[in-house]
Amino acid sequence: MKRLVLVALVACSAKNKAPPPDASPPPAEAPLRDATGDHDVRILVADLLAGRACDQAVRHFGGMKDKVRKQLITGEVWIRDCKITNDGTTVTAEISGNGWQWIEKSQKKAGGTFDVKQYVKFGVTATLSGIVDVAYDPPKHVASLWFTPSGEPAVEFKPIGTIEVEPDSTWASAIGDLGSLAGNSPDDAADTAATDQGKQAVKKATVKGFELAVDLCHNVSRISKKRLPKGQMPKPGTGETDKVAIEVQNYGVMIEGPYDAHEGMTIETDVAGGAAKVNLACLAEGEATAQAFLDEKTNTAKPLKSEVVSGHATLKVPKEHCPVVVVIRSVQPNPVTVSFVRPAHEATESKGGPLARCGS
Repeated sequence: MKRLVLVALVACSAKNKAPPPDASPPPAEAPLRDATGDHDVRILVADLLAGRACDQAVRHFGGMKDKVRKQLITGEVWIRDCKITNDGTTVTAEISGNGWQWIEKSQKKAGGTFDVKQYVKFGVTATLSGIVDVAYDPPKHVASLWFTPSGEPAVEFKPIGTIEVEPDSTWASAIGDLGSLAGNSPDDAADTAATDQGKQAVKKATVKGFELAVDLCHNVSRISKKRLPKGQMPKPGTGETDKVAIEVQNYGVMIEGPYDAHEGMTIETDVAGGAAKVNLACLAEGEATAQAFLDEKTNTAKPLKSEVVSGHATLKVPKEHCPVVVVIRSVQPNPVTVSFVRPAHEATESKGGPLARCGS
């Protein structure tokens, strides 16, 4: 009897005993860390560019530097349309817009001298294809996107309006009929020259590729016309430094931006050589100003803030629902130079703050 009870207890104990643990789970699959993985990352970047880059580029105003005076902006590009597609890592971009560049040039021909002193206005469309490479410098928190063209871009360039050529008195009295210049008027010849030179300038600016670098600590993006080493940011431009100035000629207008201003916008501006009207305006009003300038019509756009500045001034607008542009207009016959700087902390916060935690 005792043995029977003991067997029963042992049996019950065996039944209540916990089941053996399951077999150990299989090890995690090793992530892809080879050339194929890098290739896929480049495709990811190309996909992101195709999907979002145009949103950042379109309706943007950017300055063109003078060929000789490198720290001086004398022209403007207004991007009005953008389309980007990709096939793997190959990206094709078609970008079009308008612009204007101050031209002050003399040319001697057939014993006469012809002078051009005006803003040459133009429309331009450029189509270019190439490969996108990406690099990241962890210590500096700088991401670099390099675009390398696969061939010469296709460029359409057309001057807007009339390029007025002023012949000297000697030429005018000796020839009389200016249409005798190679069978064309000097103005027509200037249009042809401007078209050819415009195409070549766009091709030259893009044929070597360019770089977009992003400082994640300050949420700052800059573009360089040459490939910089990994982790190196291009030099700051207008709005970030007073080392780059904008030259405004008689009857001219220059526009920069747009800038996010949902928490307000402040600029410190300096004008040298006289006075200029400095405006802060909604992007739509800035575009209206640009179109009026291209069409040579009266500007009726309304700024948010406007001040005729001679020397130094601070312009500020409160929280705005619209992106804000800086519009600089001429108010005197002689050229003036204008620089403006937005506080770096304000610019970063307007974009939602830093993109990465970079310490204090």
